[in-house]
Amino acid sequence: MSTPAAALPATSAPQQVRGACPHDCPDTCALLTTVENGRATRVQGNPAHPHTDGVLCAKVSKYTERTYHPERVLTPLKRSGPKGSGQFTPVSWDEALTDIAARLADIAARAPQAILPYSYAGTMGLVQGESMDRRFFHQLGASQLDRTICASAGAEALIHTLGSKVGMKVEFFAEARLILIWGSNSIGSNLHFWRYAQQAKRSGARLVCIDPRRSETADKCHEHIALRPGTDAALALALMHELIAHDWLDHDYIARHTLGWESLRERALQWPPERAAEVCGVPAEQIRQLARDYGTTQPAAIRLNYGMQRVHGGGNAVRAVACLPALTGAWR
Repeated sequence: MSTPAAALPATSAPQQVRGACPHDCPDTCALLTTVENGRATRVQGNPAHPHTDGVLCAKVSKYTERTYHPERVLTPLKRSGPKGSGQFTPVSWDEALTDIAARLADIAARAPQAILPYSYAGTMGLVQGESMDRRFFHQLGASQLDRTICASAGAEALIHTLGSKVGMKVEFFAEARLILIWGSNSIGSNLHFWRYAQQAKRSGARLVCIDPRRSETADKCHEHIALRPGTDAALALALMHELIAHDWLDHDYIARHTLGWESLRERALQWPPERAAEVCGVPAEQIRQLARDYGTTQPAAIRLNYGMQRVHGGGNAVRAVACLPALTGAWR
């Protein structure tokens, strides 16, 4: 039985408090925090949680060091020298808030459309990031934009392609025989997925990392396909070309569960591996082999992440990749 930290007396014996990671991360880790005399002394992953399995990333496992670090900033700091000089003077919260509010009010009075709010990342929570911030900026007369470059293009792509922002349960990757890790440094940003990928690898699965950069994840995969940035859609279309050319297709699934197949087929046949190779910088034979592996290996799975969508045409790149499982019936 765990106890809320606020309810623990200052002189209590060590107790464990259950919680969840507040970071904007798909891993949604379950935490166990050890509290002694009103002070957190250790943060660890909950071993009873099937996804977290007792493991935390370096960001969260070092929470206590960051929280109690002697150089942690606890008060507002006002720049007292030229930009870049590193000169700051501590000020009170009242002074800081008054100064910031006055500056915002001045901008709102002169040119409110120049205020370009950006949101959605970190630990903003429902109040700061999902509701009250909008009221605040609307009251100032700020420009009303989408407000994020994080996932909007990819989210819309999945909604238009699949009907919803859906994907495989991460646990299912452990059962795959082929995993394409497309645009993701999973070791650094999706640690618990990587655990399932490693489980699949130990069972004989082949791991392929598709990423312009040779990341830590690419180093641990069987193959790294280093395409040029922003050319993911061309690679996906070339894979479709080969799936069609060799009839590595699930015709029953396509007939019963897809719309627009003929149009997609026509478009994909315009992208033979040689054409994609010129665009992507990936040898045509390597593209053919990847298509062969994906078209003839079951079950095969694709793991996407955010990077692919953050270029011009990135949403359509996500759509192209999201169509691949439909061609082979991998969504069954």
